[in-house]
Amino acid sequence: MDIKRFKILIILLMIITSILFSGYIIRYRQYSNSLSQQNYLENELINYDEEKSNLENKIESIETNINVENENIIDLENKISKANNNINQLKEQIDVYQKLKTNDMTVFVTPNNEKIKSFVNQIDTDDPVNIYRFVRDEIKYLEDYLTYDYRFEYWQFPEETLTLKTGDCEDQAILLCTLFRAKGYTPEEVKIAFGLTTANTGHAWVELFYQGDWIVFDPTSSSSAYMEKTRYYSLINVNYKGSFNDFYYEVIPN
Repeated sequence: MDIKRFKILIILLMIITSILFSGYIIRYRQYSNSLSQQNYLENELINYDEEKSNLENKIESIETNINVENENIIDLENKISKANNNINQLKEQIDVYQKLKTNDMTVFVTPNNEKIKSFVNQIDTDDPVNIYRFVRDEIKYLEDYLTYDYRFEYWQFPEETLTLKTGDCEDQAILLCTLFRAKGYTPEEVKIAFGLTTANTGHAWVELFYQGDWIVFDPTSSSSAYMEKTRYYSLINVNYKGSFNDFYYEVIPN
């Protein structure tokens, strides 16, 4: 091999080596850039995960606060509802008191009372005789002075009489009239009457328009059923003083 060809070969080798080295450098830089981009993306991914975790924690905290606030709202609504119920009960008591001040006896007949309605729903008959017999047999006659620390006179509400299972004539009459009303008898069909007997003692009973005539149910009587009104009045020689139900009341002045 002559010197000229050798030089050419050397030059070619140098050129090839230079090309290969340049390619290596380019590929190295590309790989280095790729590594840098990968590290950048990994760091970005780590930051994203941290931000996501922080955001999830914030969302969880917000949801917890919302649940707590919802519970507080529910608790407040319950308190408001209870307060409104107390206010309504107080208004009802004030209304009852105002009516009692004017001798309005309609407040004692309470067919819409929850305890009365619940009890009436358990009575599977509309027969007034059977309802009368319940009051007569299940409510024990007891004078007011024995129940209320020797107070001379006390009228019980029907729900009180149901609870105590005791009561005198007007207590039992009020309960019976209330049960009749709760069973669907109209105010024009049933009322509590009261007056003085031959012994000049006060007495109360129930009058019901039944089977085309006014009849008397007297829960404190030993009678097993009812009695025609005229016969009852003549029997006890009653001096009628008035009557009432939950819609009207009448008092005959002395």
